[in-house]
Amino acid sequence: MPHVTGAYRSCATHACALVQASNESRKMDLKGHLLYIDITQICGIGCTFCMYADKHKTGMSMELSSLARENLTALINAPDVKRISISGEGEPLNNARVFHEILELSQGGKRFEFITSGFFPHEKMAEFYDTTNRIVVSRGDTCNIRLSSDSHHIDKVKWRAHGFSLDYLRRNRPAGLSFSFRSIDTDREFTRDYLREELARWGLDAEIVPGNALEDTLVVGEERFGIDYKNLVHPAADTPPGYLDLHGYIDAIEARVNKRFTLGSLNPPPHANGIDLTVKPNGDVYLYGIEHQRLGNIHFDRICWERLASHVRDTPLVRALYSQPLRDLLARLDDLELVHKILRKANNPYWLVKELANHDGLLERMVPA
Repeated sequence: MPHVTGAYRSCATHACALVQASNESRKMDLKGHLLYIDITQICGIGCTFCMYADKHKTGMSMELSSLARENLTALINAPDVKRISISGEGEPLNNARVFHEILELSQGGKRFEFITSGFFPHEKMAEFYDTTNRIVVSRGDTCNIRLSSDSHHIDKVKWRAHGFSLDYLRRNRPAGLSFSFRSIDTDREFTRDYLREELARWGLDAEIVPGNALEDTLVVGEERFGIDYKNLVHPAADTPPGYLDLHGYIDAIEARVNKRFTLGSLNPPPHANGIDLTVKPNGDVYLYGIEHQRLGNIHFDRICWERLASHVRDTPLVRALYSQPLRDLLARLDDLELVHKILRKANNPYWLVKELANHDGLLERMVPA
C-alpha cells in the first residue's frame, strides 16, 4: 500500500505551513470538509453484510496520545469542517470513553454525528445520552445520533434503541442532541414497518413520508427525523435482484446534491466540494474512497487540512478523482470486462478505487500521470 507521509512529517508546529501551490492548484477550492473518526473495530453484532467482520473479535480500539489530541483538535476546529462523524469499523459504543474525549476537544460551534446500533441496555443508553448532551451543550456544539435500522441489526440487538431514543427525546428535551436513522436500500420496506411498529410500542404515533432513493422522513407529531438508505457494498451472489447498483447509487447521489459525482465531500452548488477524511482506529489517515494511499498517522505525524488540500491538488490521481466526474473517468476503462466485474463486485463508488488498485495498470489508465 503506498505511503505518502513525507509532507506531513515536516510540519514542525501546530500551525502547518502551506506548500506553495501551482497556479492550476490554486483554482481548486476545497471547503466544507467531512471528518470521519473510526474509534473501534470491536463489534459483537455480526451483520452479514459488514465489510469489517473479520476485525470485530480481535480488532483494536482507538486511544488518544498527546500528538493525536493535538492533531484531532486542529482537524475538528478548523472553520471549513462541516461535520465530524464518529463511527467505526465496529460498534463505537464499545469505545464511548474516547468518543467523549473527542467531543471535549471541540472549541465550539461544531456538528458531531455518532453512528451506532444503540445496543446498550436502556438505562446505560440514557446515561450515554446524558453525558454526550452535557459535553456538547457545554461547548456550544450539537450531536446527531444516527441509529442503524436495517433487518441485520434489528435481528441481533436485544435492547433496541429506536423507540427508546425518541421517548428519551420527548421526556428530556436534550438541547444538544438530535436523532436520525440509517438502513440499506434492500430493507426500505422493513425499516418503514419496523419504525412505525417499534415507536407505537412506546406510545409514539409515527408515519413515513417517502422521499427519494436515499431518503425517507419519519414524522412523529410536529417533529421530523431523517432516514438514510445506503446501497450494498459487495452484494452476495444470492442477493435478490432489484438492489441499487453502483450507477443507480451515483444517479441518486447526483440528484440529491445537484452536481456530478466525484470523490470528496459533495456540497450543493454553488458551494465548492471539500475533503472527505477518515482516521482509522490505529490512527492511520486516509482520504475516503482512496484508502490504498495512507497519508500519515495522528500518533506520529503532524496532520493538517492545508497539507491535505495540497495533496489533493498536487497528486494527479487524487486531483482527478476530486475534480472529474467518476463516470467520465470510468469511461476510459469501459472496454475492459475486468473493470465491469469489479464494478459489479464493489457496487459502491467509495469502495471502487481500492478494488481497481489491486490490479496493475487500471488506475494509471484511468488517470494517466
